[in-house]
Amino acid sequence: MAGIAGRGAGAGGPWRGMALLAALALSAPPAGAADHPARTASPAARLTQTEKLTLVRAEVVATPVAGVSLVTLPGVPRAGLPALRMALLEAGAGQRSPLALMATWDRDLARRAGQARARAIRAGGRAIAAVGGVGPLPAGRAYDGEDPLLAGRMMGAVASGLIAGHVLPLFGGRGQPDADAADAASEDRMLALHVALEQARGAGILCHVTIVDARPCGALDGMERTLRDGWHYGGMIALLADRPTPDGPAARRPILLSALAAGIDVAGEPGTADTALFGASLRQAVMKGGFVPPARLDRMAAHVMQSMDDAGVTENPPPFGALRAPVHYSDPLAEDVVAEGTVLLRNENAILPLAGTTAEPILVLGTGAAQEAADIMADALSRTGQVARRAADAPADGPLPPSIAQASHIVIFSAGPEDDRLIDAVADAGAHVLVVLLSDDPARPMPWLDQVDGVVQAWSWREGGGDALADLLTGQRDFSGRLPVTFTGGAAPPHPHLAAYKAFDRAHVAPLFPFGYGLSARARFAYGDLKVTRDGSRLLVAFSVSNRGAMAGRDVPQIYLDLPEGIGDAPKRLIGWRSVQLTPGQAARLAVGIDARMLGHWNPATLDWVVPAGEYGVSLGGHSANLGQQTTLHLPEMHIPGTLPDAEGG
Repeated sequence: MAGIAGRGAGAGGPWRGMALLAALALSAPPAGAADHPARTASPAARLTQTEKLTLVRAEVVATPVAGVSLVTLPGVPRAGLPALRMALLEAGAGQRSPLALMATWDRDLARRAGQARARAIRAGGRAIAAVGGVGPLPAGRAYDGEDPLLAGRMMGAVASGLIAGHVLPLFGGRGQPDADAADAASEDRMLALHVALEQARGAGILCHVTIVDARPCGALDGMERTLRDGWHYGGMIALLADRPTPDGPAARRPILLSALAAGIDVAGEPGTADTALFGASLRQAVMKGGFVPPARLDRMAAHVMQSMDDAGVTENPPPFGALRAPVHYSDPLAEDVVAEGTVLLRNENAILPLAGTTAEPILVLGTGAAQEAADIMADALSRTGQVARRAADAPADGPLPPSIAQASHIVIFSAGPEDDRLIDAVADAGAHVLVVLLSDDPARPMPWLDQVDGVVQAWSWREGGGDALADLLTGQRDFSGRLPVTFTGGAAPPHPHLAAYKAFDRAHVAPLFPFGYGLSARARFAYGDLKVTRDGSRLLVAFSVSNRGAMAGRDVPQIYLDLPEGIGDAPKRLIGWRSVQLTPGQAARLAVGIDARMLGHWNPATLDWVVPAGEYGVSLGGHSANLGQQTTLHLPEMHIPGTLPDAEGG
């Protein structure tokens, strides 16, 4: 978002600027408060000051599981506000990438995934969950994706499913609040957050950091006016840290000011109330004569209460038994995610579908981290009726064993670049080679790409999806996954915007595999008759799609906007998509409504979405680099309110 408040400058340095910003923010209710009665008649009025202070401090306690803590919002039992818990993963504790789910481009599946996760969370006595993929802090493309519409809709659907299961979602995860990294893509992150919040009213916002510092929420710093007065967002913003805040009142005061200036409503860190930032430090700051007005504390408590109410956890509290660490989560929808999210990147020389016979069995190879997956898949392939066997592991150096060197069809499961030498050696031996990638790394180089016949991106799949993957590899169902990130091959244009498709488009450079890309093994989709009309502040995009292939399949036609020259940060952006299942020879006429927000940008000065007047292009195709259907239309200047649907004052 253009115009985000930055660090303080001038006399006194950043702390002085931060303190002045905080003083202005804390001295009075936000602008426009008179327009929102909920702000003046706060639901927190029924709480005592001590209860409000209890409500806004989260307790963070380590568990026996390394890298996992339990976070507790103590609640206020007297006022009917239950205590709530969530699991918090520290750095290196196995934060789960959402890319496999995003690769399905299936919002219904994402919502069902959220509902399934809610059941598991509540069974463990918890009722809060972090939802990655969107949020104020950058976590890298493996966790954020690279497109705000796709990330916002998919993760918003997950959060909607969590709320349906009476779990309070918090958009965000562990990120790095570095100034440069946070500002570089702040506009996209805030758009993704807006899209997600539209679908999941009641969701909160989470900034998870190692330790609280002067910029606790990265791009969110200075955005309170946008969130509260522009979007009318009434939910809570939480700040959770893996380490305690630096000790001493002198060290804590500027950090407390920066957290409050960023709009934080709840803060938690390891330690006691006496040492916590929102413990003794906040209590002293709101005491009579303190520098935090009581009205500010009221608003903080009200935001927490609104998220709890809207997510249904106030009326449906979870069991709150003995403190226990989260157990391993077995995803009941793993088969569906693998079936729809696995992406076919290359299919030459009819390597797929696989067909193994007694004379020429399918040889399955996997070393290191891919060994278990190879074991599972050898059995799964055999259950499809194909003859498959597990190969003995190849040595790190030296010649290949005869069983590998003499095979004709080999499937290599690879979890990382450490397998590149093996892939090269097997391909050089003359076999038909299919590589199945088992990682969420969109920058992985593939130096062997032109030497192999096929490449399948199966993400970090490890369990629960073996049969679905076997069905894809043997042609019993067709591939329909589409890349939710650009696969760069380790090379990106200068100064990449998170190495996203916009950077490649702006630099006129072709990536290894573009955003939205994905092949079908035997279905062949074609598009035509693209028509775009405007209805007020919305566009209606209509088009036809047909399957000219030999097998039924699911397609994901994508719609992109070409911006007028000089407007926006890149030539084009994704503005919509549809998913359609077609039998051979079948055609369908589809229509997609496009909200005007996707056509313009957020103006923090006027608190609305602005679409400049000009000539806009609308393109349709199978991915961001293959847009065969195009049309143009003139749009007048438009201003669209930023209010979230059905939002109330905050």
